Amino acid sequence: MRKILAALPAFAAAALLAAACTGDDTRTLVEVQKPDTVTVHDTVRIGNTTVTFDQIERLGNPLVSEVFVDKREHPHFNTSTPSEDVAQFRDDIARFVTSVAGRDPAYANAVAAALTPDMLLVRMDKVGGGPFGANVGWLTYVLDPANGYGGRKLQGDDVVDKGLAVIFGSALGNNANVSPGLVTDNVDANDRAHSAVFPYVATAN
Repeated sequence: MRKILAALPAFAAAALLAAACTGDDTRTLVEVQKPDTVTVHDTVRIGNTTVTFDQIERLGNPLVSEVFVDKREHPHFNTSTPSEDVAQFRDDIARFVTSVAGRDPAYANAVAAALTPDMLLVRMDKVGGGPFGANVGWLTYVLDPANGYGGRKLQGDDVVDKGLAVIFGSALGNNANVSPGLVTDNVDANDRAHSAVFPYVATAN
């Protein structure tokens, strides 16, 4: 499993730099992955200034790296890109779902297909219905292929429980061999309130 989470911070940083520019500044983004290495560089050119960021981590769907990827593979996953996920990590996900979660191969393959490439999708050709619309949210593009808008993780979303419900529960519509006791971490809220302004994270303990 390899490439999505680290890409997001790099792109976010690039977006922030680009947003800070005015006038006739030229902005380009070039991703370079050196052969035979696990280093990904994102280079942002703003006017006559070039800034390079190294990808160190990437996060997409809940629990993909934390659950499905062997600890020894985390550096490899974090410094890779989503375009490699199907070839490098899809089989690992399916194997985890069949061996650890004890689910059938068909369901394991469905989970692996839903989570690779490891990206949060937004289908702009669908009607979103606002952030709380029934067809808006994680994996709605899988659960409702015709209408699912995809997207968001809101502050109140319990991503751990959502991920566990996919692995051990019936979130993707399979009720065979579920493990009800494993679909939640029994932590219902953050220990500190989220901020209402960007970057929205709670203050550190």
